[in-house]
Amino acid sequence: MRLFLLGLIFLPILLSAQYDDERLTIFEDEFKKSFKSKPKLDVKFDNRFSFIRDNDVKTIGIKVGLNFRRKFKVGLGFNQMFLPVEKFVINDQDEEVPVNLEYSYFSPYLEYVYYNTRKWEFSLSIQHGIGGANYQFTNSNGEKEKLEQSTILSYEPAMLIDYKIVRWIGIGTGIGYRMIYYRTPGIKENFTSPEYVIKLKVYLGEIVRTITGKELKID
Repeated sequence: MRLFLLGLIFLPILLSAQYDDERLTIFEDEFKKSFKSKPKLDVKFDNRFSFIRDNDVKTIGIKVGLNFRRKFKVGLGFNQMFLPVEKFVINDQDEEVPVNLEYSYFSPYLEYVYYNTRKWEFSLSIQHGIGGANYQFTNSNGEKEKLEQSTILSYEPAMLIDYKIVRWIGIGTGIGYRMIYYRTPGIKENFTSPEYVIKLKVYLGEIVRTITGKELKID
C-alpha cells in the first residue's frame, strides 16, 4: 500500500522526467517567472482522514500562504486532530485511567500546480509537520492533565485536485501519506498512515476584487 501511494503521488514527476530537456526548461522558466511576480494571498481549510489503531481519525487544518501565478504555493498551516482516540494507560499510581490522544502540529507547505484551467487545478503538495502528541485525562477536580507527550516530525506528500465552484469558493480532494521520521519517547502510537483529503478554498483575492474593484496582491 505504501509503495502504491508513493508511486501514485510522484507519478506526474516521473512522467515529466521522460520528456526531453525542453520540459525541464519549461519548468525552470515557470519557477523563475512565478517567484518574480507579485503573489496573491492563498487561504484554505482542509480535512485529512487517516487511521490510528484501526480508528478513523479526522485532522482539521487551516493554511495561509502565497500563490505565485497559480503555479507555486507556499505557506504555513496549523492542524489539530479533531476526534481524539480513546485508550487506557497506567498512571504514576499504577492506576488504569481512560485518556484521549491529542495531536497537533504546524506545517510549512509547498505546492506545485502542474495543470490548471479556469476551473480545475491539479497539483503536487508536500508539507512538514512540526508538533507533538500527548495523552490527556480529566482528574478528580475536573482539570485536564497530561500523562505522556512526544515531539513529532512528519512528512506528508499528496496529490491534490481543486475545483472552483464560483469566483469566491472552491473545493478539493486528494490522496497522500503521513510518514513520521522523528519522535521523542513517550507516545507509542503509530501515526504513519495513508490519508485522503477534503478541503474548502476561499479565494480572498476574488472577494476583495469583487467588493473594491482592486486586485489583492502582496508587495
